[in-house]
Amino acid sequence: MKYDYDYIVIGSGFGGSVMTCRLVEKGYKVCLLERGREWKMHEFPRRPHEIRKNMFWDPIDNKYGLMEVRDTPESDVMTITSSGLGGGSLIYANVLYKMPEEFFKGWPGNISRQMLEPYYDRVLNMMEAKPYPYDTHPYYRNTPKTTLLKKLADEMSAPLGTTEKPTMVFPPIAVRFEGKFPGHQTRNIHGALQSRCNKCGDCDIGCNIHAKNTLDLNYLFRARNLKEAAYKAEVRTHAEVTKIEKKDDHYIVTYVIPEFPMQENRFTAKNVVLAAGSLGSTSLLLKMKRYGHLPLLNKWLGKRWSGNGDFISLIFKSKHNVDGTNGPVITGSIEYKYNDYADGYPHGMFIQEAGYPVGFAWFLSGKVPQFSGFAGLATMAAHHVKKYIFKVLKISGHDQINIGDEMAKSIDRAEFTKRCLVLLGMGRDKPDGEIQLRDDDQALIRWKIDESEVHFTRIRSEMKRLAEMVDGVYVENPLTHLKKVISVHPLGGCPMGDSEQTGFVNTKGEVFGYPGLYVVDGSILPTSTGTNPSLTIAAMAEYIAEQIPEKHITKIREEMEA
Repeated sequence: MKYDYDYIVIGSGFGGSVMTCRLVEKGYKVCLLERGREWKMHEFPRRPHEIRKNMFWDPIDNKYGLMEVRDTPESDVMTITSSGLGGGSLIYANVLYKMPEEFFKGWPGNISRQMLEPYYDRVLNMMEAKPYPYDTHPYYRNTPKTTLLKKLADEMSAPLGTTEKPTMVFPPIAVRFEGKFPGHQTRNIHGALQSRCNKCGDCDIGCNIHAKNTLDLNYLFRARNLKEAAYKAEVRTHAEVTKIEKKDDHYIVTYVIPEFPMQENRFTAKNVVLAAGSLGSTSLLLKMKRYGHLPLLNKWLGKRWSGNGDFISLIFKSKHNVDGTNGPVITGSIEYKYNDYADGYPHGMFIQEAGYPVGFAWFLSGKVPQFSGFAGLATMAAHHVKKYIFKVLKISGHDQINIGDEMAKSIDRAEFTKRCLVLLGMGRDKPDGEIQLRDDDQALIRWKIDESEVHFTRIRSEMKRLAEMVDGVYVENPLTHLKKVISVHPLGGCPMGDSEQTGFVNTKGEVFGYPGLYVVDGSILPTSTGTNPSLTIAAMAEYIAEQIPEKHITKIREEMEA
């Protein structure tokens, strides 16, 4: 039987993009299905009406935008994930961090930092990632939030429970700094047009000048344009997969256009790579098991979920200028090395400064009343009333003609945002959560913060200490007091194991009981990474792709001749 494709890849994030590219290089006929749209240069929403319509993914309200924010009353976690060609790379904060050696403890198949090292480097080269050039370029050195984070790291002492003094590092970030001036457009090593970073802070809402090295500009660009490929990747956006079925020795994949969910489309393939992320992949497979399409899926499906210790807080009224709108979202990180949990589970954590878009600063300035702006506006209005009265009464005066200074004073000084430091924390929480399905097939996460209290106590304490060091007011996500967290790095749900008794997929990403069905994304990681997980997910995808043999040239010729 002739199938439509050798491989169908579902999802275009750090697992799906890597697999698509490497499978194309190996001579396979590949189709990539992505539920979201392709976002080209200058197409990310910015104007208020565009943001209302195109920023969020909520099919119930006919919204098919960039990001999906999921929460239910029963769930212990609120999650933020992406939708669009390039997956999470469209909205993440660009950080590509190697996972420390000790955090691999308990991973199956002897997977270690040493084993992944060449795959880490392969990803960094493909994505042209490099540390923020704070020390080497004056334009990028002028980034106040980076300067402040470095100052705090240098001045702090070792907290109780740490094995050494915390240090400030500049991890590789997937941002383009090449070019003669900010915004200068050049082509990357794959041939895609990109701009030099202009420090606008828009990284998390889609970079409109493509200074962000998103996966559609490297791995997927290569997969779609590789001249020597037997088959270039076929990419279908607006394609949400609703069903995967096993029939004889192949799979049938059903997808719909989200805007027209009643119209189904089907493809066949010898192999399927599911790469829709921790929530997307796991919930789809849970539905396939519930409705009998893939009945042999084992008991580990949905298990070992982790939020990677994500924790967010804000410090208001810092005595230092922060200017969060200046620079990429994250430029540096304070690394903390702690003693293990009582049961021997390794612990460590990372606190990073977070920037935000200029438009968000204007939004806050309009929402948070400040006296200086009101006073300036009132003064300017009074001057105009005075001039009108003088004109009516024909009284000559000597008021200024140029009112630029009055107009400037009427604009908010934005002290609220200028001195607000956003802190993003992450680290080693316990992977003891579970993704389940509600009766309406919506996913919910059951995860208790109690077993990871060591991590959250430590990270909360350190963020409070940073607030004290800048004489600021510390405010954390109020949901944490209800033992609920916001996770932007959901992991687990399809965990790797050495056998079906210990995991859902093997170390090659193949689902136990279903040859040719792979899961390659953050859902297969058996523990939290501690660091930002994107690089580890991509490195694991590189490793898994390397285990797949090249397609025999004779087979390729036969197919092309047919």
